[in-house]
Amino acid sequence: MLCIKCGAELTGQEYCPGCGVDVKSFNRLVRISNRYYNSGLAKANVRDLSGAIQDLKYSLEVDKRNIQARNLLGLVYFEIGEVVDALTEWIISKNLEPEKNIADKYIQAIQANQARLETINQTVKKYNQSLLYCQQGSEDLAIIQLKKVLSLNSRLVKAHRLLALLYIKTENYERAGRELKRALNIDRTDTLSLQYQQELDEILEKAGNKKEEPKDVISYTSGNETIIMPATYKDNSGANVIVNIIIGLVVGVALMWFLIIPAKIQSARSQANQQIVEYSDQLSARQATIDSLNQELENLKNQIAQMEEEPEVEEETSSAADQLMEAAAAYNAADREGAKALLAEIDTTTLSEPAMALFRQIDITLNPEAYKEAYETGNQAYEAKNYEEAITQLEPIVLADASYENGYALYYLARSCESVGQIEKAIAYFSQFEQMLPGTERANYSRNAVKRLEAQVGQQPEEEEQQQ
Repeated sequence: MLCIKCGAELTGQEYCPGCGVDVKSFNRLVRISNRYYNSGLAKANVRDLSGAIQDLKYSLEVDKRNIQARNLLGLVYFEIGEVVDALTEWIISKNLEPEKNIADKYIQAIQANQARLETINQTVKKYNQSLLYCQQGSEDLAIIQLKKVLSLNSRLVKAHRLLALLYIKTENYERAGRELKRALNIDRTDTLSLQYQQELDEILEKAGNKKEEPKDVISYTSGNETIIMPATYKDNSGANVIVNIIIGLVVGVALMWFLIIPAKIQSARSQANQQIVEYSDQLSARQATIDSLNQELENLKNQIAQMEEEPEVEEETSSAADQLMEAAAAYNAADREGAKALLAEIDTTTLSEPAMALFRQIDITLNPEAYKEAYETGNQAYEAKNYEEAITQLEPIVLADASYENGYALYYLARSCESVGQIEKAIAYFSQFEQMLPGTERANYSRNAVKRLEAQVGQQPEEEEQQQ
């Protein structure tokens, strides 16, 4: 373990043997980070991958240089099919510790296989396309697209979840259950998969309820036997029985001699008319089906026309991600100038949040002068009480490295957000600073500021109710 100030090897004492700085708090943070790492490792071993991700993130929040925790987080992301997030963690790990880092092998294993990189890109594109189909209400197209995604990456948990949700919506409950089972086989404690499984069980339980017995039937138990009988019955006895028999015989004879032939003719006509009506109904139903299919064909044509217009946006997003991967590869290969040139060409507005985090991590290393100038400009703006300008200059620095200038950038950013009324951001930045440098005067101020701002946020709804 190295000193955070001078880089000297620490001996376990409360002071650095090189510069004499107090490292007691630093040692405590390292122990906390390792405790979360051990918890995440234990959960990963029993396939509690969601819990492992949470613990490993906590470990990195306490100590971002915990290389073992970052590498394990990348492996867990890779296990649930999130290859881009896994590569992001491994590249950050490689940047923090370039020598003797197993993350280098993970990155090379993926980058050396161009076919696999192309498969990853296709998986991301097709999953995003399936989300677009869901937003447009085209469940059938979304299901087809998700099946293609899973054929390329069968471990993508979020694809299994979305496919199960579409099957539930289309009432294909058996297939929905199979997809949820596959997702839970990968991550046994995935919260959304468990929630969908519970809702599916409730739907199947309601569908399996037996119908009530007819109201015109009475059932009761006699010994080990259950007797069912009509609720009402007529008891004809004596003369009534004889009269009924005689009337039945007379009516039967009359029907035989006077009505049998006309009845057969009428029956034949009725059957013919009924068949004509049935054929008419079938023709009407087929015509309605044809109209419905024509409407669906028209909708598909419109969707195809939209899809032909959208690939440009997807190509721009994919191009920016590909450029970022090339810049990261150039940086790992010690080609700093090449990495700088590639970063300058990237359109950051099309990058996702994890990709943007990777961009900042590389950019702050390649362009330290620009970040230094931005820090000085933000500091001067803060001292001049120009808080909006201070936020504009300092926030990108903090997002790239929260510990920049020993945390002063983070502290000034929190104070500036508080001054312009950005309460939620101020609370988040003060909390981050207090956790990063506990025990200092500014950390104590940050803790008190969080309490004060949270109380202020809690009072706002009450004031609005009183005004109403």
